[in-house]
Amino acid sequence: MNAQTETLAAHDEKEDLYYAVHKGLRLANARMLIALGQLDPFDDSAVAATLRRLSDHIEMGLCHLADENSEIHTVLDQRLPGAADHAGEDHEHHEEAFGELRRLADALVVAKTGRPALLRKLYQRFALFVADDFKHMNEEETVIQPQIEEHFSAPEITTIRERIVASIPPETMVLFMRAMLGAASRPERAEMVTGMKAGMPNEVFPDFMAAVVGNPWKYGEWESLEAALC
Repeated sequence: MNAQTETLAAHDEKEDLYYAVHKGLRLANARMLIALGQLDPFDDSAVAATLRRLSDHIEMGLCHLADENSEIHTVLDQRLPGAADHAGEDHEHHEEAFGELRRLADALVVAKTGRPALLRKLYQRFALFVADDFKHMNEEETVIQPQIEEHFSAPEITTIRERIVASIPPETMVLFMRAMLGAASRPERAEMVTGMKAGMPNEVFPDFMAAVVGNPWKYGEWESLEAALC
């Protein structure tokens, strides 16, 4: 049995680098789109709060793009040259979209008149981004992930995931986990939290989960976790 055959034989044991985070991003995209659609353009405090959420959402998206570029596309291209070219082009378009969204949001904040029209432009541009992002994520899941599974061993894939997790700042990780846990099924949610608890120092886990949930949370209180995030 050669290395390639061994890699294929271990297919079912390999991690999916996209499944959980993409479920979270899809949920976050949907919630952000709804929030923009429901926003009262004449309510200054609501506008400020929603645009802060949009800023956080963009930061999370940029972090996700950077991690995929550095930890997935780079190593995949080393073994399968050109495999990540199209995904990389999509990432460039995403970065352009984030820049446009920020400019539209800034214009809305300072506008004295014409806020409804500016908000509509922001909402429509974000909706277009979401449509593009959903298509892009599906390509990564159905094209890139199978290539990763074919050309990398299970330990190598786990190492990629560990490097990605280690690179994410704590405040951004809170955003990711809020989205990922909210999008997960109940068994998936319990498994994710149990894994985090096992991988974090005892004194860190409660504070991290409190930041994710928005209030103190005790391990095993699955009902309150679901109520807070779902």
